[in-house]
Amino acid sequence: MSTLGWIRMWLAIFTGGLVISGVTAFPLVTEMRVLADLLHALPATPDGVIVWVERVRDGLVVTGRDFPFIAYGTDWLAFAHLVIAVAFWGPWRDPVRNVWVIEWGMICCAGIIPLALIAGPVRGLPFGWTLLDMSFGVAGVVPLVVVRSLVKRLAPAQEGTGEQVQPGDHQHGQREQRNVGHPDDRVLLREGDERQDHGGDEDRGGPAVEGTDAVGPGHEGTVRTGAPSRLLDS
Repeated sequence: MSTLGWIRMWLAIFTGGLVISGVTAFPLVTEMRVLADLLHALPATPDGVIVWVERVRDGLVVTGRDFPFIAYGTDWLAFAHLVIAVAFWGPWRDPVRNVWVIEWGMICCAGIIPLALIAGPVRGLPFGWTLLDMSFGVAGVVPLVVVRSLVKRLAPAQEGTGEQVQPGDHQHGQREQRNVGHPDDRVLLREGDERQDHGGDEDRGGPAVEGTDAVGPGHEGTVRTGAPSRLLDS
């Protein structure tokens, strides 16, 4: 698989996790009911885990019944996950140019650790649940670290290899592709990228009027500018 292919595979894993996290934040009551029933069916589940999950389930049921507008906050939480997932469309298309999105995602993953350590005890969550929340930041940063490493490897290849762009190729706003290391590692050159042929401009840098010739009576001279000569009336 090409470097670009590996980058997109890891990005798909990360964004897939974001989408799942966002979508599953909508039906919380149903999910907690299913989870509680599942834990009861597993004989090896610790009693403390069952007690905590049932408490969360009961809290969501009561809140949804008496104060349904509270769930509007988690709806926005779900939407935020989906929006963040959309942001990684930039690195998917052009990972070198949009590597800052990868680094921003790594910072967000690192921010999960202090948030869980501070907000967890304040909200009365068990420490085990806080560890579980922090694990999402640790697991999330792994694919991003891999992607960043691959992007840094891809960037010098884009600069140092591939086909040379011929002067004038972009005069009509055309798009070209340049092979980079592997047939699938291509850089999509942007429309409107102006490249000038300086050598040709230097040849045309002389004076516009090359000389004059004497003419017969009634005319001052003949001006030669590289085009057919013409007479200028006095």
